[in-house]
Amino acid sequence: MQEFSDEKFIMDTLIQITVFSENEQQGSKALQDAFTAFEQINKLADRFTDDQSDLSDVNKINQSAGIGPVQVSDHTINMLERSKYFSEISDGAFDVSIAPIMDLWGFGSNWRIPSQDELDKALDQVDYRKIEIDCLNDTVILTEPGMGLDLGGVAKGYATDRAVMALINNGIEHALINAGGNIYALGTKPDGSLWQVGVQDPRGNGIIAIISVKDKAVVTSGDYQRYFIQGGVRYHHILDPSTGQQARDVIQATVVNDSATDADILSTAIFVLGPEDGVNIAKEVENTELIIITPDKQLLYTDKLSNQLVFTGKGEYHPIAR
Repeated sequence: MQEFSDEKFIMDTLIQITVFSENEQQGSKALQDAFTAFEQINKLADRFTDDQSDLSDVNKINQSAGIGPVQVSDHTINMLERSKYFSEISDGAFDVSIAPIMDLWGFGSNWRIPSQDELDKALDQVDYRKIEIDCLNDTVILTEPGMGLDLGGVAKGYATDRAVMALINNGIEHALINAGGNIYALGTKPDGSLWQVGVQDPRGNGIIAIISVKDKAVVTSGDYQRYFIQGGVRYHHILDPSTGQQARDVIQATVVNDSATDADILSTAIFVLGPEDGVNIAKEVENTELIIITPDKQLLYTDKLSNQLVFTGKGEYHPIAR
């Protein structure tokens, strides 16, 4: 069995894929189809494209906010349906209609601290319940003008799941996808051992824990991924949809789940919910395990993860099973 790997910059991040196959033709075809899956979802979800002749589904929906329904891809419908489900069970801690708030903070362009008046006005336009999805006709409408979708918390995970399916369809049984920190371990390593995924120190360069997995996604959201510091304060991109401000009860949330889509969404929702509610929701969602790191350096993790988790002893963190 041979190892084949490649990397491409897609979705504003470096996508690295390694597959093991019997021959170069199979390996190359599998890699090509997997990267095509990422490119396809990026084309649907990217809201920062400027080409008016080739708008993404998200841009079409946003431009028609308060006007009328827009016909979109099945993949877009799937992402929005799953997002709304988790919005409901998290009481809005995850909300893809958060684009107006993200724009005020300038994430994706020029970062700035908006005024409270600006945030208050924009918050009126953030409400997942005002996203109407018609699955029969594959249409979506944002019911009020000024609303906007941002699929940054789901698209990469969904694309990862599509890439995994592309690998499986090509007969690949052993592979590792790293989509800018969103990891999917397909099967085991060729020798039958589990894949080992490192959990980054949110305040350092090292690894603080190692998770052993197979056929699992491991997705992390942290306040160190996209941020700026002003006046000694860290302003990061994970915003609480109810306040428009940074969620600050957690500095890192890592979710292990069968689905990269669900893990991607949950890592954001749990970051916003905070330690207690975050652990509770992880226990409610089937096949979900969780590691949370708090500002006071408590490292909380779900009990079932104990057999898969090894702590490196680096950093002043205090592991506590929940």
